[in-house]
Amino acid sequence: MCAKKRIYNQESLFGPLYAYLVVISPPDEVKADVARLKKELDQVAGIGERNLHSIAHITLTEKLTDDEAFPQAVSHLLGKCHPFPVTIDGWGHFDHGHSVTVYLTVADPEPITEMAGLLRSNAKSPHIALAKKISHDTFQKLLPFLDGMDYRAAWTCSGIVVLGKLMSEKHLGFNRPYPISFDAPDDELKI
Repeated sequence: MCAKKRIYNQESLFGPLYAYLVVISPPDEVKADVARLKKELDQVAGIGERNLHSIAHITLTEKLTDDEAFPQAVSHLLGKCHPFPVTIDGWGHFDHGHSVTVYLTVADPEPITEMAGLLRSNAKSPHIALAKKISHDTFQKLLPFLDGMDYRAAWTCSGIVVLGKLMSEKHLGFNRPYPISFDAPDDELKI
């Protein structure tokens, strides 16, 4: 059996290749708070343009369209989910060895990890990233600010957002948002 190999910037018999990012999108006031926190982090130690422009979200999974079962997995997920509370309380970090990611902590991760599991994702630590792939030096400069930061937020999650990007234009990022509520009828799922 041959493995599929696609060239992102070439049309093919199978059409253009898309990638999808499935996220929980916080309310606008939380997105604004996170944007403000990122600006403050950037003033302290320069976290980079990419981090500044990334909109606050909690990632459930990322998939290419070559995963033929993906639309059914999203439909199955939505059929099993009901609104639930999300609480952000404090911050944490992942040390990747060569870099560090700073994030806001989800205090009640179980419903989110269950959703990720339904999408066949191995995500185990739901969070909202503040600064990805920063150097250890930058992280050390941010520590006094982070240690003094006391950010909390809460909202009810009542759906997901599926974001798409055309892989031949992947430099544009995920720019095709498709919000879906948990109570959306199956015929609205045209991923």
